Amino acid sequence: MNLKQLEEVLYKYLSTERVKNFQVKTLCEVARVSRGSFYYHFKGIEDFSESVFIKDLNRILLSNQYDNFSSRMLQLLKVLKDNQIFYTNLVCLGADKAFGKNVEVAMFEILRYYARGRGCYSEPTLVRISKAMYHTIYYWIMHNCEDQIHQIHTCLFLQFQELDRQKELHDTIGM
Repeated sequence: MNLKQLEEVLYKYLSTERVKNFQVKTLCEVARVSRGSFYYHFKGIEDFSESVFIKDLNRILLSNQYDNFSSRMLQLLKVLKDNQIFYTNLVCLGADKAFGKNVEVAMFEILRYYARGRGCYSEPTLVRISKAMYHTIYYWIMHNCEDQIHQIHTCLFLQFQELDRQKELHDTIGM
């Protein structure tokens, strides 16, 4: 199965206007992929849209292309804003509870990777921060990216900056 072809077709169809429904049948026909092959890898369009969203999160937030996590987060926000219709459609297609939970888990794993290199961290703190980050991004996307990027970036920066405060506290009390 050509996953890249499926992603390109999805991007093409979801980037021009808001859609209420997008069929696996249409995706597979245009991408020239059998539906059986698609369903072998994905449970449905919701699962595929979640996969694409998480892949983009990982590509940007785990990239060595940017100096620090703040720069990576800023780049993510720019990509979301520049492709606002696409990401709104992705989130709407994956509107079940599993989508949000799985994206939160992906953000948790990204934060854990970031925090691991910085020393001490608490998993409950990472869970809380990843949930807050996901909900901030979700809210922003679903409200047509109305707030300015720097406002959302500041909000997200304050959330993951807590990891640095936790390390400082840990170093201060000598745990």
